[in-house]
Amino acid sequence: MPLLYRQVGTQGIARLCGEKGEDAIMPGDPVIFISCGIFKEEIEYLSREHKFPHRVIFLDAALHVNFDRLRASLVDALEKNRAEGAVIKVLYGHCHPDILDILDRYGAKKLAAGNCLEAFVGRDEVARLNNEAVSFFLSAGWVNNWEQMFDAGKKDLHIDFKSMFEHYKRILVFDTGVIPIDEMKVHKFSEFTGLPVERRVITLDHFLELINSL
Repeated sequence: MPLLYRQVGTQGIARLCGEKGEDAIMPGDPVIFISCGIFKEEIEYLSREHKFPHRVIFLDAALHVNFDRLRASLVDALEKNRAEGAVIKVLYGHCHPDILDILDRYGAKKLAAGNCLEAFVGRDEVARLNNEAVSFFLSAGWVNNWEQMFDAGKKDLHIDFKSMFEHYKRILVFDTGVIPIDEMKVHKFSEFTGLPVERRVITLDHFLELINSL
C-alpha cells in the first residue's frame, strides 16, 4: 500500500532543541518524577525551557509490552526513591492494570491520562479524532522506536503485532516538533500496518498542564 503521510491541523509547534541528556537532577528539590522513557525528549525540552525544574528518572519505554517487567521496574524505582523521603510523581498512563494500587502503596500520584497520547492532547481530543476515522495513535517517540518496542513484545510474549491493525483506518502521529521524526521509520510503519499515516501538529501545553496539576 502506498504511503500517505500528510499533516492535519494548524496548532502551534514547539521547536527542536538540543541533544539527549541524562536524568535531570535538581539539588534540593523535594519532588522526584518517575517517567516512562517515551516522554524523555519532551521532558528534557521542558527542562531546558525552565518549565520543569525537577529530578526525573526515566524507565525504558518498551517495558509496557510486558506487565511483569513494567511492575518490577516501577516498584524498584518507587522503593529506591521513597527511601529518600521525596514526594514521588509518576508520568505514566494506565499502562499496567494494577498501576493505581502499586502507586497508592508508595503515596505516589500519576498523570490524569489513560495513556501517553491522552497525556499530550486529552481524552476528548483523542475521542474526537477517533470518531473521524478509527485511528491507531502514536507519539513521535513511538514512531521512531516502534521496531524496538515490537521486537521486545515478540521476544517476551510472542505477540503478532501485524494482526493488531485489521480494524484501524489510519495511523495518526502527534508531532510536537521536539523530536525529529524519522521519515524512513514512518514509511516502514505504514508498510508494516498497511495503513496511511497522518500527522497532527500539537503543542506541549496540555502535557505541561497535567504535570503541573500533579
